[in-house]
Amino acid sequence: MKTSEIHIFYSLTQKEVIPPAERELARKDNWLKEIQKTIEADWKPLIVKVSYRLFNPEIEKQRRFFEGACVAYYAIQNSDLLTGTPDTETLRKYREELLDFCLGYDYHTVNRIIRKRPSTVDFKTVQKWNNFLQTLEETAFESAGYSFPDSEEFWNLTKKHGYDQAKRISIEQLQAKLSKKL
Repeated sequence: MKTSEIHIFYSLTQKEVIPPAERELARKDNWLKEIQKTIEADWKPLIVKVSYRLFNPEIEKQRRFFEGACVAYYAIQNSDLLTGTPDTETLRKYREELLDFCLGYDYHTVNRIIRKRPSTVDFKTVQKWNNFLQTLEETAFESAGYSFPDSEEFWNLTKKHGYDQAKRISIEQLQAKLSKKL
C-alpha cells in the first residue's frame, strides 16, 4: 500500500452536486483494491473511514504561498543564504518565528509548551489569510527591509512549472537579487 489516505473532491453549487471525474473514482477503486491485497484474513478486516469536509481552494492556495514562498524568503534573507535552499529544520524554525511575530507567543514552561497563539488552521476565510499575509509583509518583512514574495508571480510560475519548481525558481530569483545588492 503506497499511501494511507486519498482525497476525492466534489463540487457543490446551489442546484447540484458535481461528482469527481471518472478517473478520480477509478483511482479510489484502485486504491481500495491495493489495500485489499494487504488484508491478512477475512476475519480480520481493515476499516476505511470516510469523512466529508468543506475545502476552499483559495484558502489552501494562500496557506501554500505562506508555507512555500513566504517562509523561504524570510529564512533566506534573515540568514543571508545566497546559495542553495534552507533545510527543513531551518524552515520550521523561521516559520515558528514568523507565526510568533504576527500571531503572538506560546508559553514555554519547564516541561511543556502551552499553546496561546492562534493557529493558521483557524483561518477559515480568505479575508483572514489576506489580513495575516498583509500583517506579515508589513511587520516581519518591510520593517526588516526584506523583499516579500509576489503572490501573482509565484502562482504564474506554479502554473507554468509546478509548485515545487516554482518554489525553487523564486528562491533562485531572490538569491540573485540579493547577490546583486552585495
